[in-house]
Amino acid sequence: MKFVIKDHLEMIPDILTVIEKMTKDEDKLMRFDTVSTVGYLCTVFHQHENLRSYIHSFLLPAIIKALSDPAEQVIMRAQMVLTYIISKGVINNKTIEDIVCPALILAANSTDDLHVQNNIVTLVGKIVLKINDDVLCKTVLPFLINKSHSDCIYVRLAALLSFPELGHALDIDHKTKILLPRYFEMCKDRVGTIRKTCADIITPLSVCCDDALRRGPITHAAGRLLSDSCKFVRQTVLENLGPLITTYASPAVTSLVTTRTLILMMVSNFTDDLYYITMKCQTSQEYFKATELLMDREKPWSNETTMKNDNKFWVADYNVKTESEELYSTFAYWREPICDTKSSFSFENDCDDRESEVERLQTMIPNKLWYVPMNNNSNLNCTEMKKSEFEIKPILEEGNGDSKPSATELNGSDLVVPALLLDHYADMAGAFDDSDLASQCACMLPAVLVTIGPTHWPLLRHTYYVLASHRSWKVRRKAASYIHKLAIYIGEEATSRDLLPIFESLVLDLDEVRSGAIDNFAAFLKMLSVTVRSDLAPMMCRFLKTDYEWNWRFRQNFCEQLAESLHLFTPFDMYHHIHEVCLSLLMDRISSVRQSALSLVPELLVVLNKNISLKRLMLNELVTRFGRADLWSRRQMFAQICSYILNYGDRCLSTIDFNNELMPCLLNLGSDRVPNVRLMVAKTLYTQVANNSVFMDLQNPQHNVLTETLTRLRRDEDRDVRYFADSNRGFGISAN
Repeated sequence: MKFVIKDHLEMIPDILTVIEKMTKDEDKLMRFDTVSTVGYLCTVFHQHENLRSYIHSFLLPAIIKALSDPAEQVIMRAQMVLTYIISKGVINNKTIEDIVCPALILAANSTDDLHVQNNIVTLVGKIVLKINDDVLCKTVLPFLINKSHSDCIYVRLAALLSFPELGHALDIDHKTKILLPRYFEMCKDRVGTIRKTCADIITPLSVCCDDALRRGPITHAAGRLLSDSCKFVRQTVLENLGPLITTYASPAVTSLVTTRTLILMMVSNFTDDLYYITMKCQTSQEYFKATELLMDREKPWSNETTMKNDNKFWVADYNVKTESEELYSTFAYWREPICDTKSSFSFENDCDDRESEVERLQTMIPNKLWYVPMNNNSNLNCTEMKKSEFEIKPILEEGNGDSKPSATELNGSDLVVPALLLDHYADMAGAFDDSDLASQCACMLPAVLVTIGPTHWPLLRHTYYVLASHRSWKVRRKAASYIHKLAIYIGEEATSRDLLPIFESLVLDLDEVRSGAIDNFAAFLKMLSVTVRSDLAPMMCRFLKTDYEWNWRFRQNFCEQLAESLHLFTPFDMYHHIHEVCLSLLMDRISSVRQSALSLVPELLVVLNKNISLKRLMLNELVTRFGRADLWSRRQMFAQICSYILNYGDRCLSTIDFNNELMPCLLNLGSDRVPNVRLMVAKTLYTQVANNSVFMDLQNPQHNVLTETLTRLRRDEDRDVRYFADSNRGFGISAN
């Protein structure tokens, strides 16, 4: 056909006549292949303006006719081809309304084959957004509602899955009188699979409703599903409870955004970083994209020609990954994390004797445990595995008590989320038999907090306590990864009172959990007062302790966060607690950690500039522990430290102070017996010192020694040292 289009356009009618005869062939396999070919011809003709008339006059009618073919395989292929050409934008909305939609409905009503009906209902449900309101309300809506009463479970299921699409297309009147009442009826269906699907689509259905419908039918349906007799239905609605709660947010907190590709997303107006609220809507995109990929894979022509689609509205992936889901990788940490302890925890209260339950769990889990009771009359609901070398601290303060506040008890006019949903969400944290459920709760907690507002933080405080002490390290890691977000939102006072004890416990946890807390360590410290930060300064040395010494990426990450947070501490805390941590990182066994730690020294000196005596003590330690060290690698590190300090400028250390405190030792290393040390000294002198007028001034007391050192390095016996000491080579070489 491409050859004909290029040179013999007059032959197209004759070819189409032959294809028409092939669509009427007695062999069903011939008709099957012909329908596939017709679909591909539609995309070819669509690329040529003068050939598009053949699509509506011949090709599309051939596909529509195949929908009533006696062979099931031909009907299924016609449905797939129709889906394919719609996804490619070959036919417009008017054609879909006038030709495609009536043909689909007629084909579904004229066949008793339930498999065919199921696929047609699915396709009709996916094109409702391309149909105008009049056709939708008079033809499509009655058809889908009628099919939702079918005796076949698969047909009912296909009709039910179209409800979110219908919700976006219908007006409020039809949603209130027809769609939502039928949805509530299906929440009581005798088949558990139907009720489970109702739980799956409740969030996208809530997105397309106004506040009145959301608080009425949607809330009642959620309550009905939460009390369902089937365990899988209850679990499914709990998994969707976090996203469902975010749909209740007021416009002042969050807003719904419809993207160019018709993706409905809920975004936060509080901060650009808080993207946990992104919705997972079940719409037509996945259906059409899968079909398109399948059809593209079966193309009879080569891959030389690609179909350009300017009418893109089909996007397949709605599974948005949160930042906390990608914090851990076995490659990054070189080992598999400690597996969860397997034990038969009960989600419901099935034991009245609390002490006996605690003793039983202690015998089952040999590790140290950390218990956080849900309320006064509940059993043990969470445990925490801690490293034996650290002392366990409780996360609950005496003023908080053991019980958690209930949304039902505190429900007021300013609580935008129904208390029923919020109470069930809070209880998800104690799901010990199902770590995935607790993980879902952990992922959505920042979004739920933004939805209800910081004034209702007490309603979620205990939930976060339980998540941060869950027996699964994956749940604790997720809770640790966004503790800084919670701190930013609830404020300094609540952070110090409620989150600080949790943070102190997280830094004693497994490395996989600690990495989540470390990733945003600086942001969390900013939300604490100066006094509280001073109390935290002594615990900085704990970050140097890891489960495995070769977990150097943890220490490297700590270096980066520490560099951003050093300015938050006082000079006293800096010298007496933190500077030792910095020096230890500078002497780390891993080169990448040492290179990251170099940026700590200038930041350290900037803070110590407020106390001259402490700054001089710090400089003396650098000279003693690095400049005069027995290990050549530390002497080399001293030259690099000097380069970083000079790069930072006078804000870190003035030229005069550098000349008096560090320059003598640096010049002395110019005659070191190790070539690597001399090489680094040559780099530093010729990039940071030789082009500085203050250092090269004749009045400088170090001028003669400096000149002699430069001359000696230029004549050094090592070729690499001579290269970096060459004054004709030009400057600008990094000290790294």
